[in-house]
Amino acid sequence: MIDKNSTNAPIIKRLGAWLVPVAGALSLMAFRLPTDENPIRIIAEKLSAYYAATLPEKAYLHLDRPAYGTGETIWLSAYVVDALRHRPDTLSKVLHVDLLSPQRQVVARRTLRLVGGRAAGDIELGDSLVAGTYLLRAYTTWMLNAGPDYVFQRQLQVWPASPDQAASEPLAPISTKTAAGPGTLPAGKVDVQFFPEGGTLVAGLPATVGIKAQAATGRGAAISGQVLDEQGKAVGPAFAAPHAGMGRVSFTPAAGQRYHARVKLPDGTSADYPLPAVQPTGYSLHVADAGDSYTVEARYKGVPGAPVPGPVMLLTEVRGYLVGLVPRPITDDGAPVTWKVTKARYPSGILHLTLFDAQSSVQAERLAFVLNGPPALKVVLTPDRAAYAPHDPVHVKVQVQDAAGQPVATHLSVTVAEAGAAGLDPEGGNVATNLLLTSDLAGYVENPTYYFQNNTAETTQALDNLLLTQGWRRYVWKQVLGPGRPAFPYAVEQDITLAGRVTGMGQNGIPNSQLTFIQSKPTRSVLTASTDAEGRFRFTGFPGRDTSVVTLQARRQTGGSNVMIRPDLGPPTFGAPLPPLPPLAAASPAVADYLRRSRQQQVQERQNRPQGDIRNVQLGNVAVTGKKELVARDDPRRLYGAVANTVVDFANNLSAQSGLSIFQVLQGRVAGLTITGSPPDMSVQIRGAGTPIFILDGMKVDDQAISSIPANQVESVEVFKGPEAAMFGNGANGGVIAVYTKRGDKNYRGADKGPSPGILVIKVPGFYQAKEFYQPRYGAPVLNAPASDARRLTLYWDPEFSTDIKGQGEFLFYTADGGGNFQIATEGVSLAGDPSQGKATIYVAPKTK
Repeated sequence: MIDKNSTNAPIIKRLGAWLVPVAGALSLMAFRLPTDENPIRIIAEKLSAYYAATLPEKAYLHLDRPAYGTGETIWLSAYVVDALRHRPDTLSKVLHVDLLSPQRQVVARRTLRLVGGRAAGDIELGDSLVAGTYLLRAYTTWMLNAGPDYVFQRQLQVWPASPDQAASEPLAPISTKTAAGPGTLPAGKVDVQFFPEGGTLVAGLPATVGIKAQAATGRGAAISGQVLDEQGKAVGPAFAAPHAGMGRVSFTPAAGQRYHARVKLPDGTSADYPLPAVQPTGYSLHVADAGDSYTVEARYKGVPGAPVPGPVMLLTEVRGYLVGLVPRPITDDGAPVTWKVTKARYPSGILHLTLFDAQSSVQAERLAFVLNGPPALKVVLTPDRAAYAPHDPVHVKVQVQDAAGQPVATHLSVTVAEAGAAGLDPEGGNVATNLLLTSDLAGYVENPTYYFQNNTAETTQALDNLLLTQGWRRYVWKQVLGPGRPAFPYAVEQDITLAGRVTGMGQNGIPNSQLTFIQSKPTRSVLTASTDAEGRFRFTGFPGRDTSVVTLQARRQTGGSNVMIRPDLGPPTFGAPLPPLPPLAAASPAVADYLRRSRQQQVQERQNRPQGDIRNVQLGNVAVTGKKELVARDDPRRLYGAVANTVVDFANNLSAQSGLSIFQVLQGRVAGLTITGSPPDMSVQIRGAGTPIFILDGMKVDDQAISSIPANQVESVEVFKGPEAAMFGNGANGGVIAVYTKRGDKNYRGADKGPSPGILVIKVPGFYQAKEFYQPRYGAPVLNAPASDARRLTLYWDPEFSTDIKGQGEFLFYTADGGGNFQIATEGVSLAGDPSQGKATIYVAPKTK
């Protein structure tokens, strides 16, 4: 029975395992409620039905190291779980992984097959890749139905480590002329925003206001200030933003006043920023941390003489676990009504509190955080020794257990990396911070590990400041309470899919467009179909083993061919450039040591390769080649017969088929090539030496002629830098960019020599086959021990390790030539959906000659 006198009596209890199953209708019949028409019950049923329809997913990538250098390989292990219980997901079977350049252009793409929510992959970073901050993202197409906020994203430092790049090579610059998008700020501008707790400032009701200050780089800015009224009088205490540019201030707003904050900025100057307008009437919501519980306080200020509204209701939720608290009568004089929310009743994660009025309309919302016990299961790693010699075997036992010491069966990934390299980016986050915090918040969260490292009053306050200012993303009540089902433009991918839209010359979809699908490789097939009401199409059934070459032809229902075919190529990539790396001279000593180790390893690896220093580095569908001619040396379009050292393959570039310009495709892909701005106003420089000469099929042209050509008409682009451009004359001090189009090559054998209206030729990659991490074995009998062992950064990588039902497992690896401290680290998710982490350190003595 429900105790109506309790201050925390639940109206909705736990349903099934975690309230919302992965499929099927929900049932509340087993729970006795006051009446069948109880408003909280109805709201909870609609929210449960919404979750059952949307079946949200989360993705997480564990990497072998948090930072990399050019010329190295990123090793990754993927986890896809359902967003509520965090159990290995069985909905989607395809995961997409993209690497974006500092200018947010896709430079590498992997399509991975998911088995039980797990997948493994790798990405080679080209020798000529521009150093800078990159963005690694992972997503299923089903996640895109809720928008790009569902996508896993992680900023990744890529340092100039290739032996071909000088240590002083300029890092990827910040451009102030990028395409507009979320989070874009003018250079040097500090953006300061104010977020009233609950949503609004109401005259006469006490208010707490969250503060968030963001620099142009996207990171928090240290500020301080004072709230002032229209007369310039100080209101409330002075405020500061002690962590990541976030803080709070409390005061009681007065009717008819407009408030602003005078803010002292990091450079010592001051600026005024307006606060949200004060509303004459409305509701407020205040949440206070009481240790083992939250005290929730609601107030109302009404119109004088108007009827007092009915009772207010509070619905609370953590990842689909719903608890509705009994309605409270409220007065219109600002007197508070309170509830006690006991933290122990919820799973760990973000607590979403919503205040409803008597008509079941949302009046206020607030986020808080619940952490019951450690954020992650403890993984105990026990090496058989603490110190080793080069080429020694290392046996490691693994034990996973919960806070009570009970064993837990868990899926893990294991990395052993040089300790300095493993600690280059301590702010990158981990599986616990992702699943419990950042995956349920909109926008970039700076240094999420800070909130879980030490349970102090300072970190608790900082986490609450984050939740006061960072937006909730899982749903909006208008969608939940509205009629009908949510729209799902993106379908669940069970296999590789080619999907997209047919539009006019703008962005509006063309319904009932007639499509002809012709597959020429690896097998030939012809299909016909038509687009839906939104102009969308979807083809499935690709074999997944090989790349498929497909020609799509679209026509309007009336037969016209003036249409565009726009394939789905992942979430949008607009936005401000990613923050630059610090100058090498100002970087930590760990960076210099890391670069030294990386260069030593790459030099030794090259010496062990029979082909020497000439190789073709494949970045997804973008190939940047060294000393390889995609256009014949005797092609008459070559001025002076010159062949560049850097050749970019456009014919096999998926990004070149998405409507990007030539400069957009090149952006962030070639070391020393700096491209800034957004179409059609883009500027190009090579090593900061001025504007290069542009050559189009053997003729010198200006940059406007190049920028006007769609990238899907280009066969290849060659970039001449420094002395190699000298043969083009004195005007080539800024280098040379030579563009070779498909139509300009009479011998071009590609399936398409350039687009015709309503036609698209596209290559659909099969599932990526992850490489096997090199693991030598030493001792007798010798199996594959090399004469010298180049591994100096990552010694061991296992992307799909698991413990048994006793939570136990073990693995073996061998040390290499390099000495020093090495960190053994694991991350993973248990079968029950709990994140897990573990670390240990070993020492390897230097190799003696």
